[in-house]
Amino acid sequence: MKRKKIKHNDLLPWFTMDHGTLPKVYLESCRKFFEEISNKRQASSDKQQAPGVTVTRSNLFTEALKLDTTKDRKI
Repeated sequence: MKRKKIKHNDLLPWFTMDHGTLPKVYLESCRKFFEEISNKRQASSDKQQAPGVTVTRSNLFTEALKLDTTKDRKI
C-alpha cells in the first residue's frame, strides 16, 4: 500500500496516526521541532522566573515527545 504524503509542517499525523506507519524522516523532523521549541520555552521560562519563586509548568512540546512510541523501536 502506498503511503499518503504528509504536507510540510503538518503536525496532525504526529498526534493522530500510529508512529509505526509514519515515514522515518517525518518522525525525525517532528522530534527535532518539538525539542527545539521545548528548549526555547524552557530557556524563556527560566529568565522570567522571579527570585525565590518555584513554578512547575507543563511543557506541551515535551509531552508531545513522550507520545513518540517509535524512538526506542528499531525501524
